[in-house]
Amino acid sequence: MTKIKYLEEQSKKVFGRDNVNFYNKDYEKPKTKESTRDKAFTPDDLNRLKESMKNSRSFAKEAIEITSRCGLRIDEVAHLKREDINIFEKTIYVDREGAKNGKARTVPIRDKDIPYFKELLEKYPERGYFTKTDAKSISKSIRRYMDKTQDKDGLLLSKKYEKTTDHAIRKLYATERMKELRGNEPLSNNKEEMKKWNIVSKELGHGEGRKNLYNTYCKG
Repeated sequence: MTKIKYLEEQSKKVFGRDNVNFYNKDYEKPKTKESTRDKAFTPDDLNRLKESMKNSRSFAKEAIEITSRCGLRIDEVAHLKREDINIFEKTIYVDREGAKNGKARTVPIRDKDIPYFKELLEKYPERGYFTKTDAKSISKSIRRYMDKTQDKDGLLLSKKYEKTTDHAIRKLYATERMKELRGNEPLSNNKEEMKKWNIVSKELGHGEGRKNLYNTYCKG
């Protein structure tokens, strides 16, 4: 379904036509239970997880912080080097080595996150990779803490966010960034709303013109 929708969007973009409709009502996805990829961590749940991990020696603790503050994938965090973080320019360079699509990019560091990244650089003074732990091991470590962390209603986070970890955190980041760029509510002008989304989409490591991802990451 996503590929059909993407094909339609790219056809309209390339040929400049609005009458390309591969994705009509005949192809609508049947209603089922909520998709795991549509679920975002709530700020409260993320804080609970961070609190649960505060005494951990695993780099997974840092991975959660970096992902929630900059929207990086766990694999991108695992390939992050000390020299990739530029405090003065307020940017993080994401090398193609860890990027899902093999394309390098630069993501912003928000002013509120500068103190954290200064502490991170002080904690890891040596040049090169921050960790030798691979992405799979980092994800497993995070899931272990989710297995023993509950939300305010007593539900384990591993059950609440079943089969999704960094994607749910990246979705929270996307929602926060959209609010920072255009306010709490979606813009009435859809074209302007999509301009804001294109900025966030590129930060997440996706290209522009991916309207289908707007619904996945940031439903307004």
